[in-house]
Amino acid sequence: MESDVSPAEEISAEKPKSKLRTIVLETLQTVILALLFYLVISLATARVVVEGPSMRPTLLSGEWIVVNRLTYKFSSPNRGDVVVFLPPTNAQTDDLIKRVIGLPGELLEIRDGSVWINGRLLEESYISASTTPDNRWQLATDEIFVMGDNRGLSLDSRSFGPVSISEVVGKAWIIYWPPSEWGLVDWRSGAVESSDDPAAEGAFRYNILIRFADGGCLWPSRPDAGGWSLA
Repeated sequence: MESDVSPAEEISAEKPKSKLRTIVLETLQTVILALLFYLVISLATARVVVEGPSMRPTLLSGEWIVVNRLTYKFSSPNRGDVVVFLPPTNAQTDDLIKRVIGLPGELLEIRDGSVWINGRLLEESYISASTTPDNRWQLATDEIFVMGDNRGLSLDSRSFGPVSISEVVGKAWIIYWPPSEWGLVDWRSGAVESSDDPAAEGAFRYNILIRFADGGCLWPSRPDAGGWSLA
């Protein structure tokens, strides 16, 4: 028995189904790609917010930082790097963000308000106060010595000792909030003081909300950034 529906009508009826199938497939592809992108970003980076004054004048409380988790998978920390690391068990605080001062195997001394590495004076242009108290540490081959730039208000290796490299989460990479301070952490030599509580400790916390800066080009807000050198 012959069908009363013409071939043209059958093709016309199939078009909406085909169009719907295409929309569903494209939506699924977009969702899968977005999830993969999110997973890659989450594995490669962490988003943190600075809390407290311990890294002044380089970093201020309330600034949001992207941390590169992969940097030290392929290389070792360098002197002057600003790093995020897990807190020592006796620190009783959140994860910390500090600057690498001493490298594996070095003899680090604090005397006369300055830092000495293997008997040589370390000149630091980024600190806001002299370094105390006098002491000395011999670092193991898998340890680094970290301190905050605001030496008078920082919980760091002077209190809890050297940090194992295995405890380092990653390198502080990009400041992305507030927008006026967008740029690489390495470009920063100081920041405008704010009115937050100066007595707070220099810890930071992870935030479960993932935020990304909208557009724009990253550019150094402090192109005359200082650094360190051994005299």
